[in-house]
Amino acid sequence: MSDELRTVVVQAIKDAEALHLRLKGALAILDGEVTVDLGRQGTWTKGEVAALWEKSNHLPGVRSLFDITASRDGERVTFTELLAHSGLDGKQQGNEHARLSRVAADLFGAKRWPIENWQGASGEMIYRMRTEIAIWWREISG
Repeated sequence: MSDELRTVVVQAIKDAEALHLRLKGALAILDGEVTVDLGRQGTWTKGEVAALWEKSNHLPGVRSLFDITASRDGERVTFTELLAHSGLDGKQQGNEHARLSRVAADLFGAKRWPIENWQGASGEMIYRMRTEIAIWWREISG
């Protein structure tokens, strides 16, 4: 019984934290804070990018993903290029991307990134960070 109750309480805390961040995002928009709309990746504020980084900064593959896409803002970066940059193998890099998605889901209620991503014609994943977000990233990651 106590394990079940603990699980419910932990989930309620996660839900409350996610709601808090969503409300902060809505408030930022109402207050005129700059937002960047990434289509299926959602609308982002600098505060949301910072919150995501705070919860995922222990993952070197995530740092590499953000660093390489920010350094080439607006340009396409392939998964192969990312692996060369991170030094991780494909499985570990992919695991860290999955972890980033779970962190985002916990924070924002959706698996979304402040980095556009899609599968290219060859089947390889491609990533791109918009200039505005790259500027925020450089300020946040300092």
